[in-house]
Amino acid sequence: MSEQFQSDRTYDNVYFVFIDTAGYSSIVLANPRDQAARAFDLLRERVRSRMAQLAAQYRCSRSDLWSWRGDGGFFAIHDESESVARDVALETARTLLTLDLPHLRDEFAQTGVRGELHLRMAVHKGTIQHTGEGKTGAIHSPDINLAAHLEKATPRDCLAVSEDVYRTAGPFAELFEAVGRHEGKLVYLLSADGGAGGARKAWLATRGLTDSTVVHAYPERPSSWEKARLLDAATTEVLDMGTALRASSSRLVTTERPAHFRDAVLGFLRRGGVYRCFLLDPVSDTATTLARQHREDMTRKIKDSLERFGRFKERYGTEAERLEVYQTDAFPGFSALAVDMDDRNGLILYSAYLTGTSPYGVIERGDMPHYLISPAAGRVFQRIRELAQVRGTEGNVQRVL
Repeated sequence: MSEQFQSDRTYDNVYFVFIDTAGYSSIVLANPRDQAARAFDLLRERVRSRMAQLAAQYRCSRSDLWSWRGDGGFFAIHDESESVARDVALETARTLLTLDLPHLRDEFAQTGVRGELHLRMAVHKGTIQHTGEGKTGAIHSPDINLAAHLEKATPRDCLAVSEDVYRTAGPFAELFEAVGRHEGKLVYLLSADGGAGGARKAWLATRGLTDSTVVHAYPERPSSWEKARLLDAATTEVLDMGTALRASSSRLVTTERPAHFRDAVLGFLRRGGVYRCFLLDPVSDTATTLARQHREDMTRKIKDSLERFGRFKERYGTEAERLEVYQTDAFPGFSALAVDMDDRNGLILYSAYLTGTSPYGVIERGDMPHYLISPAAGRVFQRIRELAQVRGTEGNVQRVL
C-alpha cells in the first residue's frame, strides 16, 4: 500500500505527472450533464487504477493523486530509489496515452457519449516541501508550476517531458523526440501517432516555428535555421515550389557556416526522403511576363538557380539523387515549402506573390508575410495543399535535374 507524504519534510526527485482532457468542452456541450460527468468519472478512475497498478508492480513508496479538477489533475510520485518513481511516472503516462486512451474512446462511443476525447500529459521532476498531514496538507515547489505550464503547452494526444526527466529517462528515452523549448527547458515529446517525426510535427503544428497560434504568421521569410527545423520534421516528401527558388538554391551551395538549411536537406535525403523542387521554365511566356512586371532579368535568375541545384547534385552525388528539379510554364501565384503534406501531420509554409510593383520598386517575396499551417487550419490547409499538388501536372512540366 502506498505511503503518504509526511508533514514538514522535503522530498527530492519527486515526479509530477499532469493530465488534462483536451476535448473536455466538446463532450460537455454535446451530452447531458450527468452523462458527461459519468464519462469523466470513468476517465479519473481509469487514470487512478493505472497508476495504482504500476505503483504496486514497482513497489513505489508514494504515488498520490494530489488533485483532480473534473477533466484532469496531477500525481506526485516518489520513492527512495529514483528509478522506481521514474518508471511508475513514465510507464503510467505512456500506457495511458497508447493503451487506455483508445479503449476509453471505444467505451465512450459504446455508451453513447458524443464528442472527442483527447489527452495532454506532461512529466517533470523536482524537490517539494510537504506541510500539513497527508493529502490534507500542501506541497510547495516551483517545479509544480513548470509541470503545469508544460502540460498546457503540450499538443493533444502527446506526452511531454522536461529535460530534467529526459536526462534520467533510461530505457524510456528512445520513445521521445526533442522538439523545442518551454520556459527555458528543453522539451521532449512522445506522440500517440507513433510515426517517425510525428512528435516534431505535432509540436510545430501547436507551437509554430516561434510558438505562435494555429495559423502561424511571420512578417517575412523565416530564417534558414527556422526552415531547417521544418525539414528536420519531414519523413517522406518535401515540396519546394516558387518562381526561381533563388533562396533555396543559394542555401544549398552556401559557403557560410553553419549551413543549417543545406545540412537539413542532406539529413532528410539521407533518411530516404524525396525533395521535389518546382520553378518556372526560364524561356516560357510566363517568365517573360513576370520579368516585364518586376523589371528584372527573370530568365537569368531562374538559370542561376538551376546552375546552383546542379552544383549541389554534382557535389553530393548519390546522396542527392532524391532531390528532383522540375520546371513548368505555369505561374503558381505563391511559394511553398511543404512537409509530408498528404500526411495527417503535414505542414505547409507558404507566401503569396505580389505580381506588380509599388512606388518603391519591386517588393521581394522575402519581405512578404509567410504562414505555417497544418490540417488544424481546416479549409485553408486543404486549399493550399490542392494548389500545391497540381504543380506536378499543371502546364508543361519537365524534370531537368
